[in-house]
Amino acid sequence: MRSSHLTLKDVDKRRVQLWWTSLFIVVAVTVAIAVVYLGDEFLPESLRFYEDLSNWVVVVLVGGLALAFLVYVIEKEMHLRRLTNLLVDERVLSAALANRLKEISALSEVGKAINTTLDLNDLLQMILSSALELLGGTEGSIMLLDEGRTHLEVVSYRGPAMEVISGRSEVGKGIAGTVAARREPMLIHDDTLEELGPGHPERGIRSSMCVPLIRRDELLGVLNLNETEGKRRFTQHDLEALGLFAEHAAIAIGNASLFERERETVARLEELDRLKSDFVATVSHELKTPLTAIIGSATTLSRRGPRMNEEQRGSFIEMIERQGQRLLRLVEDILTSAQIESGMPRLRRELVDLRSSAEVIIGDLQHSQYAETREVVLRTVPDRPHVWGDLGALQQIMSNLIENALKYTTEGTIDVLIEETETETRITVADEGPGIASDKLDSIFDRFRQADQSLTRGRGGVGLGLYIVKSLVDAHNGTIQVTSEEGRGTRFLIAMPKRTEDRQRPLLEPPAAVRSDG
Repeated sequence: MRSSHLTLKDVDKRRVQLWWTSLFIVVAVTVAIAVVYLGDEFLPESLRFYEDLSNWVVVVLVGGLALAFLVYVIEKEMHLRRLTNLLVDERVLSAALANRLKEISALSEVGKAINTTLDLNDLLQMILSSALELLGGTEGSIMLLDEGRTHLEVVSYRGPAMEVISGRSEVGKGIAGTVAARREPMLIHDDTLEELGPGHPERGIRSSMCVPLIRRDELLGVLNLNETEGKRRFTQHDLEALGLFAEHAAIAIGNASLFERERETVARLEELDRLKSDFVATVSHELKTPLTAIIGSATTLSRRGPRMNEEQRGSFIEMIERQGQRLLRLVEDILTSAQIESGMPRLRRELVDLRSSAEVIIGDLQHSQYAETREVVLRTVPDRPHVWGDLGALQQIMSNLIENALKYTTEGTIDVLIEETETETRITVADEGPGIASDKLDSIFDRFRQADQSLTRGRGGVGLGLYIVKSLVDAHNGTIQVTSEEGRGTRFLIAMPKRTEDRQRPLLEPPAAVRSDG
């Protein structure tokens, strides 16, 4: 039988046979010696020639045979022991190989499984569940880099905690931050945590593994497994297996993140397309209304003008002028929006008297169709507040805000407050209108966005007024805030530095004419 085919049972059987054979030989030799020394008394006289042999010859012969047999037995025993060790090593290696193949097979199956979903949240939970099932541990977490790529944030956790653990770690600090900075896996035990210094978790971690998540040489974050109950102590082999698993996980996370970004992009494009469709429909309506009024008034004057009195003709001429101004404001807002979108030229900087500008705007709007039952109250502190900025842009900001307030306030007062401090100038426009729903406050400054389409349809506008206001305020390095309560009115607060230090910033140069929201 060849040694490669032997089993531990076969080797043990041979060793038993060897020792039984040895025992038999020892007994036989003992009997032979006894016969030699004691047999003379029982032999016939004629056969007692053995007594002439020296005792030492007998001892040498018997001892030689015994020694030769002893050497044989020792050699066989050593050989069998080597076979036993080889078979034990083979069994250990076979078990290790079987476990390794089992792990690789499990990792392969997990890799296939985690690449079947593109939902990021489900994927992260699947990754943690699979990692804990394969390698053990009491808890696991995934931390991804933030947009600034300076901090890691916990985006998924699985473990015994009652609540999902949330955390933020700076790259280069703590276990996760160190792994992210070095892009190398790390194996930590409770007796080596202190070597990392401050910043490591203080949650009774007994053993921990942390590996980087890298996809196409881009660091996405880290995958971390912890043992907090002391039932398991991770090994270097476990760390290597987790590193292999992390390669599959990083690919899946990268694909899911890319899919999520693409899905968000598609959703934004669909929303933009819908808004543009609404914008085209609204613009068509807004253009048609004043044009119809202008054409109708002009036709009436052309046909019946000579038979009209001065008051009738003046009424039709006033309508043509009013609708023409409305049409002009609409076209200017569209052109201004296009300029902002394509890249803004510079503002003209000058010291602007905001009270005088506001008085001109309020005076013009008092004659509009919206100001019949509304009153605009202007307050300034000090009496003549000033700001460095573009006169046309500042007039458009105030005009759009005041006209919006007039349009959406059925009756009541529009309060305009302009105040000046040592560092900034503030413009506040507050109305007593229907207000804006809280879920729409974040989107009212978007292009083509209108807080209430039903209200806008009756009052005009294409959703560009507040977008232009926000863009012009940003161009002055200012800020705009809005507070509103449904049924109680809306308040816009603009704050602009009295004189910006950044005079070279590319900014919008709007037409000098005063414009308002169309």
